[in-house]
Amino acid sequence: MKKIAKIVCIALMITLVFGVIFIETIFAGSLSWGSRGTEVRQVQTKLKQWGYYTGVVDGVFGAGTYRAVVQFQRKNGLTADGKVGPATRRALGISAAATSVKADQTVRAAQQKLKQWGYYDGFVDGIYGSKTGDAIKRFQRKNGLTADGIIGAQTKKALGLPTGGSTTAYAPTSRGVSRNDDVRLLAMAIHGEARGEPYTGQVAVGAVILNRVRHPSFPNSIAGVVYQPLAFTAVDDGQIYLSPNDTSFKAARDALNGWDPTGGAIYYWNPATATSKWIWTRTPTVKIGKHWFAHK
Repeated sequence: MKKIAKIVCIALMITLVFGVIFIETIFAGSLSWGSRGTEVRQVQTKLKQWGYYTGVVDGVFGAGTYRAVVQFQRKNGLTADGKVGPATRRALGISAAATSVKADQTVRAAQQKLKQWGYYDGFVDGIYGSKTGDAIKRFQRKNGLTADGIIGAQTKKALGLPTGGSTTAYAPTSRGVSRNDDVRLLAMAIHGEARGEPYTGQVAVGAVILNRVRHPSFPNSIAGVVYQPLAFTAVDDGQIYLSPNDTSFKAARDALNGWDPTGGAIYYWNPATATSKWIWTRTPTVKIGKHWFAHK
């Protein structure tokens, strides 16, 4: 009987532990770049009280909030990924709550159709990421539609979905990030890294960032790639926070719309200023302005 009781106790403890993990996973979705709402405002308020955040408490998770979260995480021994997940919430003293980002039912329905027809092999989760965008474009090309990645009336009709409601624009990002957020962050990165370069070179820098988003060795969002530790000089020295000009915004839009002057490069460097010994192990395939670009 004692042995049975001991086994039951152990089983209950395991169930409890995994139950807590499950509940945290479901009810404490990560806040990240592009998230909006009351929870973001709570995070900003806490970070402002402790001197990490100096911006407006507006409930919008943008560059200033991201930078403050990363600084807080580094200071408190957490993974500095810029996301406010369960561990960061606890450190901030914020109770777990349901994520403010909801799956889009139109996207979910589109994913289901695309999966049935072999265009999509990801999760049917209602979240419009890079895999969904690529699948939509393949479907559009196959069916004689404009391959813009937008689930508009014509694409809905071709998918056999109701044609009412709003559209969802393609952007290779994580959940909850709008195309406008991506354009601005990409423009900031281009301005910080490549202002003064020829226009094609500025688009090329944006294309490298997007190529990394799609590459399995890098984070799967623009914010994740841009703020990956030690990835970009402009982030380390703060130049990314300079106000991007119209040219940088135009270059960002061109890159997001598919222009890639590098032909798929995932690295670039200025040979006159590069200090990393590792980058010199890459073989340059394209030279645009002062930058060299490499595919691997």
